Amino acid sequence: MRRKLTAWQAAAAAALFGAALNGGETEFAAWQWRCGVTAPPGPFAALALTPEMFDACARPHFSDFRLTVAGGSEVPYVIASERDSVKEFEVKGRELNREQPDAETKRLTVDFEVATLKNRLVVATSGENFLRRVRVEGSHDQQTWATLLEDGLVAAVAGQRFETVDLGSDNNYRFIRVTVRKMAEEEAAPDFEAVRCWRRVVKTAEPIVRRCTVVGGQVEYTRDGGRRVSTASIDFTYRHLPITALRLVLAGAPERVFRRNCRVFGRDSLTHMEKVRFETGEKAGERPVDTPWMQAGTGTIARDIEGRASLTLAVEAPYRYVKIEIENGDNPPLELAAVEGLYHAKYAVFQPAGQKLFTAYFGNDEARVPQYEVEALAEVDLKLVPKAEAEALVAQDPKSEKESPEGQTFVWVLMALSALAALALLWRSAKLGPAPEPARKTPAAPPGGAA
Repeated sequence: MRRKLTAWQAAAAAALFGAALNGGETEFAAWQWRCGVTAPPGPFAALALTPEMFDACARPHFSDFRLTVAGGSEVPYVIASERDSVKEFEVKGRELNREQPDAETKRLTVDFEVATLKNRLVVATSGENFLRRVRVEGSHDQQTWATLLEDGLVAAVAGQRFETVDLGSDNNYRFIRVTVRKMAEEEAAPDFEAVRCWRRVVKTAEPIVRRCTVVGGQVEYTRDGGRRVSTASIDFTYRHLPITALRLVLAGAPERVFRRNCRVFGRDSLTHMEKVRFETGEKAGERPVDTPWMQAGTGTIARDIEGRASLTLAVEAPYRYVKIEIENGDNPPLELAAVEGLYHAKYAVFQPAGQKLFTAYFGNDEARVPQYEVEALAEVDLKLVPKAEAEALVAQDPKSEKESPEGQTFVWVLMALSALAALALLWRSAKLGPAPEPARKTPAAPPGGAA
């Protein structure tokens, strides 16, 4: 006969059932937000970090983000961002001739046979411990030569050689002519060992642009005539966006030349609660006060006489609210159309290790900064790593104003099911009573005992 559950066993089963519904979240109950994450198959995965995720964190730089597998075990990760990609291609050419125009210089010409794009050279010359001047020219017919580099340098110092010459932009000349000059203390012009040409292609990662325009009412633009300072106040909607630069967009097309110094400030809230403290040191309640501005950095915007404008401030500003003060001096204020926050996409790169389902947690101001041994993950090519999928954020605290009514209903349903299961087990156990004890058997006589 099967043994029935006792009352305490039924209660224990109900507790276990409730714990199962929690899904191992007890360890991360202090975090304010969570979301489910599904990893693709493969050795690596990258979770794209959204503005909502940045805002859900209690601190900038994502230091209170955690990723776990079922059961609550942490998964090491590294925060990586899209960056410039660099590729180099060697451009084959043949040595055409060598010349010595005078006692101090030697010259070598390379023929590529057709017009070929290139922008770098390696100029290898004889000798050790030198610093020599190099000139580079280009031509299509060996009659007319254009100067590509007037005064370059090659060197050999302490066993290391620095022989790469950067021409800057691409050129497509069929012929390249390189002239090297000896140092003053050298007796003769150095010999060429080789001249090789390359094309270096840099693909710049496109930044994400978060734009606040005047027309939309998101930018408050005021002028303070007494201080001769104009102020642009911006609300980027989300906290902790990894903004690394601010770009100002002028209204219209001003023709005048200008150069203005700027100061950038930031804060994550307009007001915050502060405890009231009496002169005696006693505390009594809280009151709202204005959140102070934090200085983020300084920069300069300008427009030169040729009409070229430099309107980007290279300032890190991971704040929701940003204020830019523009010093006008005695000049008329600039009119702004918009302010743009620029940052590159960021990802949490991790190794699924055969797992598919994960949980991400956000928002714990007291969480320690994680220390994972995953520096190598930062070197992966984000363009090749498959992307993980994230569900919508769910508030951890049922009382939180941010939690949706649907989330609260789901929690109450789970609690009700747990209670019903516990009551049913208790009722069944009480009705059936304890299981009857089996009849005792008479022990057998020991071997060799009396008859």
